[in-house]
Amino acid sequence: MKKLLFLVVLSLVVALVLAPPVGAQQGEGVTVRMEDNYFDQANITVEPGTTVTWVQAGDNPHTSTSYDGLWDSGLIQGGAEGSVSYTFEEPGTYSYFCGPHEDQGMVGTVTVTGGTEASGQQQLAATGGPSLVLPAALLLLGSGLLGWAALRRIS
Repeated sequence: MKKLLFLVVLSLVVALVLAPPVGAQQGEGVTVRMEDNYFDQANITVEPGTTVTWVQAGDNPHTSTSYDGLWDSGLIQGGAEGSVSYTFEEPGTYSYFCGPHEDQGMVGTVTVTGGTEASGQQQLAATGGPSLVLPAALLLLGSGLLGWAALRRIS
């Protein structure tokens, strides 16, 4: 009985280790700091569903403003630690700038990739497609039980 319990626990541990985290299929968050007259990560590439947050980290007032009007933080005073976020759903390249410092080169782009394997998995999960975690766990459990039965038969 102890061997069976050991094999069951081992199977569950392996399933938990191999299972992806709950939020792994969705886009993650990315932070871009607005330093004094530059964006610390001005040009970034993200997957669809990713939320980008621009955070005021400088002493001078800044904005994060998209050229196509999708987001505009308004003027955030220096030391205010204000922020603005935008979630990118559609593939493409989105350019943005800091209003007071655009002429000084405080500009950037967010490139949203399209058609990756990960986003295909996200669409499958979102439409109710089967998860592979449960079948994998059952397979491991079944293998453990068969191994236990074989060991018991031999001894």
